[in-house]
Amino acid sequence: MFLLGYDSLRKRLILPFALLGLSVSAVLSSITIWLVADIDETSIKRVLLVEMESFRNRENRNPDAPAPSATLIHGDFLPSAIYPSIKPPATEAGRFRRYKIGERKYTVLVGDIGGRPYALLYDRTLSDSGLFDLAGALVGGTLLMGGLSALLGHLLAGQVVRPIRRLLTDISEKSATIELRSGAPVSFSAAHFPDNEIGQLVRALDQFALRLHGFVQRESYFAADVSHELRTPIAVIRGAAEVLVESREFSEAAHERLRTIHRQAVRMGEILEAMLLLARETGQSADPACALAEVIDDAKADCMSLVEGRPVTVTVEILDRPIVSVERSLAYVVISNLLRNAASHTREGHITIRLTETQLEVSDTGTGIPQERFSEIFKRHFKGENSSGYGLGLSIVTRIVEMIRWEISVESQSGEGTRLVVRFPSTDGKYAMSGSSNKLRLPMLSE
Repeated sequence: MFLLGYDSLRKRLILPFALLGLSVSAVLSSITIWLVADIDETSIKRVLLVEMESFRNRENRNPDAPAPSATLIHGDFLPSAIYPSIKPPATEAGRFRRYKIGERKYTVLVGDIGGRPYALLYDRTLSDSGLFDLAGALVGGTLLMGGLSALLGHLLAGQVVRPIRRLLTDISEKSATIELRSGAPVSFSAAHFPDNEIGQLVRALDQFALRLHGFVQRESYFAADVSHELRTPIAVIRGAAEVLVESREFSEAAHERLRTIHRQAVRMGEILEAMLLLARETGQSADPACALAEVIDDAKADCMSLVEGRPVTVTVEILDRPIVSVERSLAYVVISNLLRNAASHTREGHITIRLTETQLEVSDTGTGIPQERFSEIFKRHFKGENSSGYGLGLSIVTRIVEMIRWEISVESQSGEGTRLVVRFPSTDGKYAMSGSSNKLRLPMLSE
């Protein structure tokens, strides 16, 4: 299905066509009206000059020669009782002027006839009316040409966009039904598209889809093979450790080591399951449930070895015991990585884990994060200056948080410690709100 409100390529193609047709038509219309007006004006001036010269010659031969008189041409000596608004020129004669006398418009040429100023008038009322009608017709023609250009652009754009829409429909339908890991490779046939750039795009897309399917299939096989090969030895180690922990043949120190082995085997199983869930396209099972308080206890026990020999206290504050709809393995990896990150960067002081109905908070008095690196902490391979890890912990946390639709934010000052807050919906589906502004927040995918 196509999304509404997108920037339509068809509309973007129609607009230039319409503007081009309108602009060209407007320019041609302007040139036409200018040329017609100039030709008309030149013709009127030429007629007046010829009539003035003709009357001058006739008057020289016969002082009683009649003045020019026609439907559009009239003349009279100045000052004139017929045309009192026309005054004798203060400077040289022979200049053209325009006058409006009553409702009529005239072009007037004032010359010298027998030593007296003489005004020859050309009635240009009909000429101006014709020019106005021509201008109106040209404006109408310009608008019509703009409409025809828009229609032509609409038809041509439809032909250009039609194969693109077909390709978009094809991709949308296949993306909605395809199974990347178990289904057949996605294919796009260029036979249904024109043999131009769009056809080349379809062929390139088909090759890309084939390569992508091979990559996803190899990744899927790898995840399944790792799961199959590692689950059995981890289960064996875990079972053997459970039996040995219950045995009375070992000293207390040996039992402590055995319990550590058992915890780490359990941890490896949790991590393996979490990584497999991250690798799956469908994510979690249908209806998971997890008690976060129990996960915090397990994660704390596994991370205590990181602060041994250092003046660091780890405090757990369980204010509520929420049950969240998340796979336990995913919650464990999130909490474990946050605790391990805090333990790795706290040389002395304390680490506090606080759990409420809608959020989990992990704060420490460690080295903190420099301000210039604050925006990079959730990126892969980011690590502190004194860190010995690979910089993947918070990146993995970010991926899990995005997948299970939680929120995570961090507040930190260099040398003063760090506070990470993970928010999850309560039983009514609402998230906790934070009033602090000095923090970096990673939003949910839905935002």
